Amino acid sequence: MQKDDYLQGLCDLFDPAPSQELLPYCETGTVTQAPPEIEVATRDLTYRADQIEVNEYWTSGHERQIEIPSTTLTGSDSRGDSHSTGGFPQATIIFKDDLKVGDKVACLQSRSKQTLYVLCRLKR
Repeated sequence: MQKDDYLQGLCDLFDPAPSQELLPYCETGTVTQAPPEIEVATRDLTYRADQIEVNEYWTSGHERQIEIPSTTLTGSDSRGDSHSTGGFPQATIIFKDDLKVGDKVACLQSRSKQTLYVLCRLKR
């Protein structure tokens, strides 16, 4: 085996076959129009609202139920007054975050480039 053949063989190990389908990659998009008629521009395409799937965390009014473990404490202060404290073991958080024009977002395109999946907002 010649030296050139050996190096080419090594390179071929790490170079996917042309017939192998390429995996989608994450890219940066820019919100060009705010929801509900959201538009997001990537480097080569602009997607309209009907072509975009947004992670629900980035929709205004998104609700999450939370449970906070708490212990009821009772006791008295230096004057002898008794007090009880507890917590709110269950609550609902309503998120008011929404994507705005100019926000950078991490997104994935569908294989056909007909749908854009917006994963999260980016910040530097």
